[in-house]
Amino acid sequence: MTKTRIACAVVGVLSLVAAALMAWWITPSYVARIPSDKTISRNYAGTFETLLDPQALATGNLLGAIKQKVPLTVAQVVKVEATSGNTALVSDSRTTEANGTKVEQTKWEYAVDRKSLEAVSNHPSSWTVIPAKGLTVSWPFGAQKKNYEGWTPETQTTTPLTYLRSESKQGITTYVYEAKVAPTKIVDPQILATLPKQLPASLLKLLASAGNLPASQVAQLNQILPQLGAEVTMAYTFQDDSTFWVDPDTGLVIDVQRNQQRVAAIALPTGTVIPLIPAVAATYETTPASQKQAADDASNGSNVISWLGVYLPIILLVLGVVLLALAAFLFLRGRRRGPTVPPAPPAGPGPGPEATHP
Repeated sequence: MTKTRIACAVVGVLSLVAAALMAWWITPSYVARIPSDKTISRNYAGTFETLLDPQALATGNLLGAIKQKVPLTVAQVVKVEATSGNTALVSDSRTTEANGTKVEQTKWEYAVDRKSLEAVSNHPSSWTVIPAKGLTVSWPFGAQKKNYEGWTPETQTTTPLTYLRSESKQGITTYVYEAKVAPTKIVDPQILATLPKQLPASLLKLLASAGNLPASQVAQLNQILPQLGAEVTMAYTFQDDSTFWVDPDTGLVIDVQRNQQRVAAIALPTGTVIPLIPAVAATYETTPASQKQAADDASNGSNVISWLGVYLPIILLVLGVVLLALAAFLFLRGRRRGPTVPPAPPAGPGPGPEATHP
């Protein structure tokens, strides 16, 4: 009985300790964070409301340079390239196609905290990453109903991610956030490499006379072009109006709807930019298949976190309490019985009271 009591007490204490560790250390620190081998693929579809063809524009073919209502697809792959403790090297690769033809391919790499998904500066020196700030590829595990700061790779600036509401999406109770980026100069070299750095002044005059610009812009253009020489330096601005549906447990984005513009502008020597026409105006959203995949990934991840961080600790807690109670019961029952008196040894075959010595 004593061995049983001791065993119940030891296993009970160990169960309580394990419950605390699973709930407050192991699950938050090692389960609810980006795995070292994680790869997420998502597809988006929509429309290029306006798409500027740089090659056609360079030849003076204005009619062929400005395309409208072109089908758009984006394939995105977010991959954990390496990890170091609680820091992950994450790549964000995107391939954009217009009516089946690739028009842009980008890849950005970030060092992020594996739980909060915030960009960090403390990472191995061998990693080559963008010095980003805020959220880069997703929301944190355990996202909250609050505003966050998000990174815009096109402009390499941050923008508020404003919490709006809770809403069901693909059977998941999501938090809805909004990002609005005012027109900001594009500085990302990958995007600028696909756009003409200079255009002939004669081509811009032709653009002004083609009837594609408002009268006020035509007047401004005719006024400044004579001061800029034969080749005019171009700049480009980016603006965005996006809505995200996020699973709060895993931080995975279930759906996103985006309305973006990249506007071609004249860069004046003073640093001022004068907008001309949209080089890109696009609207797109997550495809239904990718929404379902994201919801499945979120559901699976949430179940793992719930089982290891909530249900298993509760089971261990109940088991520990029951075993300690049983150990206490056995201890008290033993005390009520009192000490056990060993029985007297049986009489042996030795000499009786009438025996005599020889």
